[in-house]
Amino acid sequence: MICMKKIIVLGILFIFCPLVMLAQQKENHISEKEWDTLIELLKTEKWDKVEKVSKEYLKRFEKASDTLADPAIVRYMYLRCVGAELGEKKITKEQSLKKVSNLIGKTIITPPRQFREKCVFNCLKLTDDNQNLSSCGSNNDNTIIQTFETYIMADPTVIKNISQLENKDLRLGGYIKSINAEGFTMPRLEVIFDDAFIWEEE
Repeated sequence: MICMKKIIVLGILFIFCPLVMLAQQKENHISEKEWDTLIELLKTEKWDKVEKVSKEYLKRFEKASDTLADPAIVRYMYLRCVGAELGEKKITKEQSLKKVSNLIGKTIITPPRQFREKCVFNCLKLTDDNQNLSSCGSNNDNTIIQTFETYIMADPTVIKNISQLENKDLRLGGYIKSINAEGFTMPRLEVIFDDAFIWEEE
């Protein structure tokens, strides 16, 4: 009788555990369709909707490991969204910082951006001291600055030979070290990322 009970319990676990794992995978996952929705909103610069969707996606990962790629990508999208709202003066500097303060210390992954030795908007270049990378994020028309970004490299030697990086599409990962809101005529977020690393987008 005891043996039969064990068999029944094991049978229930065999059926139930995969269902739990499947539910957890679904909860901690962003589908291709959902990515398409968010990317289209970003392309069309519908910032209020980008903010809403990004926050909904990030709620799925509140208890998940900080090493997961999906929330790291969405965090960067959300950060740029808030920078855009600030740049368009839809929110104040104080409001923008309140929206993003909880991102400090979190991981991010950027979309691919081209490295160019001489560039202005939405690309990667060396900082003035040639030790790290920087980027100035703007809207599609390059008329509104959203973010000034500095990437402190975990290994500065990877960007020593810039001829090997020129015109390549690179992605960056790292931790958000600090976020400040600066500027009056052209308000924007100034973000420093630490322990940054790069890889080429295939």
